[in-house]
Amino acid sequence: MDLNETVCFCGDVTVGDIKAAVEAGHTTLEAVQEATGASTHCGGCMDKVAELVKQFQK
Repeated sequence: MDLNETVCFCGDVTVGDIKAAVEAGHTTLEAVQEATGASTHCGGCMDKVAELVKQFQK
């Protein structure tokens, strides 16, 4: 997995940003949205962000 891959183009949020947020204790979609700004603009990446949050919780 490329941690530099952009997940949210509106907010310029990468896979690594999502991973770091989950590791910092933001373990729900809503908490990651608040911490990173991902999927708070157009919402087009919400499914991908939610999938990554779930994946990084493990």
